[in-house]
Amino acid sequence: MNARVIAVANMKGGVGKTTTVVSLAEALAASGNRTLVIDLDPQANASICLAGDSLLATLIARKATIEGFLENNLLGDKKLAFNECIRNNVSNVTHLNQQLPISLLPSSPNLRHFEQRIIHDLTQRRMSWSEIVRGLSGVVNAQLLKQKKAFDFILIDCAPGISVLTEVSIRLADLVIVPTIADFLSTFGLQTFCAALSDRGLEGARRTPRKPHVLITRRRQVKIHAQTAELLRNEATATKPAFHVFETEIPEAVSIANALSQIDRFPSFTQKWGSALAPLLSDLVREIGDALDANRA
Repeated sequence: MNARVIAVANMKGGVGKTTTVVSLAEALAASGNRTLVIDLDPQANASICLAGDSLLATLIARKATIEGFLENNLLGDKKLAFNECIRNNVSNVTHLNQQLPISLLPSSPNLRHFEQRIIHDLTQRRMSWSEIVRGLSGVVNAQLLKQKKAFDFILIDCAPGISVLTEVSIRLADLVIVPTIADFLSTFGLQTFCAALSDRGLEGARRTPRKPHVLITRRRQVKIHAQTAELLRNEATATKPAFHVFETEIPEAVSIANALSQIDRFPSFTQKWGSALAPLLSDLVREIGDALDANRA
């Protein structure tokens, strides 16, 4: 079976997007799924959390990054392939005494400059935004098709907002996850953002738009979080909802920040995420499977 592509996106930063990507990648891998993480955020936080500083610095120096691949294929001699930039067996986490099967196509701070450069160059050639997105989608999709049999899941960590690469990711994704904190500022504009995501898809590839799934993160047991979560779930049951909402919620916990900092340690999956969060991540994996099956129907 070909890998299923999941894009994790939000126009806002600080809502748990990278935490979602890293924890979900490890939960999927702990469930026996070969998982590839593609980091499209110039902050490269997912890359650091999975590869560590030293290895990531080596990969950046070798240009074995997403922008290294794109620069070579769009502006270079087109001799660099996706698989040459993918680092296999990147995880330092184990499950049942086996290393988690996680691979990484990393990002670097150079990605933002590359995006600006490619947009400038292509607009100078009188290409529209949609033409640029369509062209990039074709390049990335061709490479994804070559990798889909090697993996069960491909997770894409998108930068905050809607960059050209986020547009590409949303078009190619089988499922879009939108993490959000259940408070006023974090959810302000969420409905509009999700409605816009539903309209994006490869031309002719889908009969109906696929609604994104909101994941409530950093949930605290306070009144405002309870009220906002209820509003989100009510919106999801509307006649024409802009999004669905996962039943699983990720709590705010010091243990999560500690888990993300365990770069140089070699814990098991349960040791890393704790006895409280690990079952929630397993629940989320099951919900994601159901959502993907529903999208496929």
